[in-house]
Amino acid sequence: MENNKPLYELFNTIFSDSPKEPKSICLEIDVLDKENKDEITETQLSDLFEIFLHMFVYGFKKLNLTFTEGSIAILKDYFLSVGIKFNIEIEQFDTILFNDIRYKARYCLIDPMSLTDDEPLFISNYQKYERSKMNQFIATFQYEYESLIFINFDFI
Repeated sequence: MENNKPLYELFNTIFSDSPKEPKSICLEIDVLDKENKDEITETQLSDLFEIFLHMFVYGFKKLNLTFTEGSIAILKDYFLSVGIKFNIEIEQFDTILFNDIRYKARYCLIDPMSLTDDEPLFISNYQKYERSKMNQFIATFQYEYESLIFINFDFI
């Protein structure tokens, strides 16, 4: 947790009050190249994706949410306040989903213990896929043997 302390302090500030208006909180994230703002590299996108994924898990735990439509809507409002939208698809668990392109081309898995441990663990996909847009990065989370959840983010 020590590595991510500044991030968690920021997340704590965001999630300590009710959600703000869309795009009302300005984040300056230093993974972007200030000289070339029009082109974001795949590495920069993956860094941003992981920051948003940390924010997702942090908010989920801090607000004591569940994988229900109402809880997810609350979390979406917080993300909109920083100019990010996320898509979450919750599928009833079936091993056939392991052949789904969203699963095969995922960027990472969220370790199931991430919702109870202090610091989330993301397990990278060993297969490499080229990605050029934020919404092409997908994280999957297996909620016990009930659901397989797909999460991605995009800018608004």
